[in-house]
Amino acid sequence: MVNDLPDYTKLIAISVDLPENQQVIPRPKGGVQAVGDITTTASYQTVAEYAVTDDKQLQLTKIMISCDKDVQYKLVWDSTDMSIEVIVPSNTPFTDWFPWDYYLMMGDGIKKIKLQAKYPTDGEAGTCFGEIIGEEVTP
Repeated sequence: MVNDLPDYTKLIAISVDLPENQQVIPRPKGGVQAVGDITTTASYQTVAEYAVTDDKQLQLTKIMISCDKDVQYKLVWDSTDMSIEVIVPSNTPFTDWFPWDYYLMMGDGIKKIKLQAKYPTDGEAGTCFGEIIGEEVTP
């Protein structure tokens, strides 16, 4: 055994005291939730959707999707695809988290973010559940 190697087994702890009136809150923090379910087909359908309030910006926090059969999903803002197509194996709940300013979603009360799903090529229909979580902020 080599005796001149550093000892990496020591623990270093740092404590930070915050004044009582300050809190650390991860952002985006959520608050907006849209849920839904569909029976998948060979074409994309909307599982869950949310219309962003006029003059607000949606900061997407996370999405979750789960299906009893293989499922392929994507995110759509208004009518534009905003994500890649992702295939999730059956019975595997999938969660995706998003950083602040992931995608500019400025609301007008009509434009929607949509979580859409279908079964992949050579797949079969299944029951699919999904949710969208985010935070509306004033830009």
